[in-house]
Amino acid sequence: MDSRPVTAASLEEVLHLRDHADLAAMFRYERQYGVLAQGPMDGWQGQSQAAEISAEEFEQLWAEARRALGDSA
Repeated sequence: MDSRPVTAASLEEVLHLRDHADLAAMFRYERQYGVLAQGPMDGWQGQSQAAEISAEEFEQLWAEARRALGDSA
């Protein structure tokens, strides 16, 4: 299975860009970090690869994804 990150967007950063930048800056951000999910995130629980993780593990994986996506820009 491919474990390359595809998104690591931050709601705080997206809101800041929305309020203080132009569309070009938002597009650059989304191209680098992906887009935030819009709407419910239901249905993942029934997937064979799905597993719950701790908040600490999430933060570690998110930070790794940010580094990987930040380096790819």
